Amino acid sequence: MRHLIFAICILVVCKTANAQYDPVIDTLAKAARQLRDLKSSDPHRPIFHFVNPDGYGQPFDPNGALFWNGRYHMGYIYQKERNDKWEHLWGHIASTDLLHWQIYPDMLTVVDGDAEKDGIFSGGSFLSREGIPHVSYHGWGANSNMAAYSVDPDLRKWVKSELNPLLSTPVSSDSSASPYTAWDPEIWYDNTEDCYYQISGGNPATLFKSRDLKNWIFLGDFIESDKRLNLDFEDVSCPDFFKVGDKYVLLFISHMRGAQYYIGTFANDRFTVEGHGRMNWPGGTFFAPEQLVDDTGRNIYWGWIIERKPVGQEWKYGWSGILSLPRVFSLSENNEVTIAPAEELRTLRYNHYNHQGIKLTAGTKEILTAKGKSLEITARFEKGSGTFGLKVFASPDGREQTIIKYDTKTEELIVDFKNSSIHAPVLMPDYCIKYYQPSDFVETLVSQQRVPMKLKEGEPLSLQVFIDRSVIEIFANGRKCVTQVVYPQLMDSEQIILFSETGAVDVEDIHVWHMAATNSY
Repeated sequence: MRHLIFAICILVVCKTANAQYDPVIDTLAKAARQLRDLKSSDPHRPIFHFVNPDGYGQPFDPNGALFWNGRYHMGYIYQKERNDKWEHLWGHIASTDLLHWQIYPDMLTVVDGDAEKDGIFSGGSFLSREGIPHVSYHGWGANSNMAAYSVDPDLRKWVKSELNPLLSTPVSSDSSASPYTAWDPEIWYDNTEDCYYQISGGNPATLFKSRDLKNWIFLGDFIESDKRLNLDFEDVSCPDFFKVGDKYVLLFISHMRGAQYYIGTFANDRFTVEGHGRMNWPGGTFFAPEQLVDDTGRNIYWGWIIERKPVGQEWKYGWSGILSLPRVFSLSENNEVTIAPAEELRTLRYNHYNHQGIKLTAGTKEILTAKGKSLEITARFEKGSGTFGLKVFASPDGREQTIIKYDTKTEELIVDFKNSSIHAPVLMPDYCIKYYQPSDFVETLVSQQRVPMKLKEGEPLSLQVFIDRSVIEIFANGRKCVTQVVYPQLMDSEQIILFSETGAVDVEDIHVWHMAATNSY
């Protein structure tokens, strides 16, 4: 009898299982496994940088970042096919530690009938007068800046504002006569003035003021023409405006030259520029920065690291789109800009190596015992003269290597990627994205990213370098951060080499850690 009952139970379970079987779901599951296997086979897919979970991320601008109810939230542009065309949407991720991200439902999408019929482009985040989280965005196809809000405590559901469009490009037969363009909005509420401000990107960027988020007063150019410190052909897009100490910072990009910032004061509806700095140099790929303030008061920002894979191979492994590591923007007591990696990254360290007291003379090198392709390296170079530094992604035969060096004569930090692949010489365009280019623009290819950086008298060169399969982020003396993509092809391109080309240098202390993976495939 017990055998008969057992057989009947097995039959019931099998029939129940068959009744629940769905061939569509099974097909999707198999496709998901195949995509996961494809992505995991990519030797250049970073393991501790956030990357697009799947699909196409070109562009991959981070947007709408904010800290809310104990979580970091981030939107990001990606592309999805709908109605036989590619649309730009905002994905959504959330984290409690800046390292491990949960995929949320899309933050902003397009449905039939939307004015922004061609997609969602860049914007920012802000809290309304009532303290409700909002995101601002550019509605592509509507030529308008728009907003959405969320009353969901976990920010999973966003509703497009009933006030949309907030700002539209004036319609004119002569586009050059328009006083402004609706583009890449940055909005904030000023409680001392009880009003909203909006920066609308472009060339030039413009400033507006509103009491109700709907009716905007045009205040003129955000940066006065005689205060511009970047190049005349550079636009101001992806603007992010925030206060640090007693100063205000405008973080932005020009499409040609990438990420940079202005620093100054803001009063009486005017931004007064006091300084300018770059976060990207010809050959680099740091773009579209996005900033938030967390519960500790840190100004944390990320950027899109533009990939430079060969044309036609951008999506070879079923994904594209990389975010930089979280960086903290602050000011010293002397109001000097400081840039540092978020301290949470230390929790990813393991397998520690330490080397001390290495003395190098002209033409000498030291190969470290530590090696790998996803590492953190800190090094302090003392009493340096001539040109010296370190090599990463280096193969034992020397065919592949990426050189990070400092030239004491030219006072430059240099990333030399000419031999970063066996397909040398490796050359990259000197622009990020060709947009707003001058009429006489001529494309130039470079093999080095050269960063002006003057060391103070007696100041050592202190480098904190993160490498992650195809990404290099170099934090130098807390003042500069240099971003580079490279694509080493050899399996054994894992060596780290200290060297001096000319002169002598003492490497007082160097630490190397392997970095744990945070991405799931």
